[in-house]
Amino acid sequence: MENTTNTNQLNKAAWDAYQEDYFKFHLMAYENFYESFTNGGSPWLDDFWINMLGDVKGLKLLVIPCGVDCMQAFSWHNLGARVTACDISPKAIEIAGANAKKMNLSLDFTVDDMQTLETISDNEFDIIFAMYPCWVQDFNEACRNWRRVLKPGGKLLLNATHPIMDCIEATENGLIVNDDYNNFVPVIDDNFGGTPLADRFGGWSADLPSVCNFYRISDLLNAICDAGFIIKKTHESKNETQSNIYLSKLPEDFTVLAVK
Repeated sequence: MENTTNTNQLNKAAWDAYQEDYFKFHLMAYENFYESFTNGGSPWLDDFWINMLGDVKGLKLLVIPCGVDCMQAFSWHNLGARVTACDISPKAIEIAGANAKKMNLSLDFTVDDMQTLETISDNEFDIIFAMYPCWVQDFNEACRNWRRVLKPGGKLLLNATHPIMDCIEATENGLIVNDDYNNFVPVIDDNFGGTPLADRFGGWSADLPSVCNFYRISDLLNAICDAGFIIKKTHESKNETQSNIYLSKLPEDFTVLAVK
């Protein structure tokens, strides 16, 4: 694949093809999906995210990417934020918007690339809640645009799978290092296989390429600083979801709070 290839657009096509089945998998996995939000709950936010951001009532909050499930966006809405949910996939926004209407939740929706945010004006949001930087081809450009759309004093809360987890494989006898943390290249998949949620329900695949990028902790923090943000706090969460004793000793994800 040539360096000039826009991998965000490749990923857009792959994810767009997956969205309808992806949401079906969500309904199969979470039987109370609709009730959890219509009852005013915010079940898909970690406590440390809420503590890092503080009270969000009345604040304009952008969720990128929101995904077809929009779980974090719906949760921030139920905490009182004025939420705009953004995703590069038109199908994700179509389904998420219909679900918001079904549940009588008042959110705004926009189809956009989280790297460029071309549909969003400067100084528009109080908070950006961003996830999955692995789907961004140029994280430095993304950070510059995230800062652009934030109001002065606005906050960025970025959550990512801890990159060390992408370099190792757990066995019953220990951990195997499969990839070089300091020389990790993007993972190119000629047949997009969806997410682990699909694997729980028989699997899914499409004859479409996808590209998953890799950023070290230092890459993430340096890009945020170079964009002009001031880093206020970071958090590495304990791996609670893995049954393997070795993985349980490592962090599962990484979160950083930064201010414009």
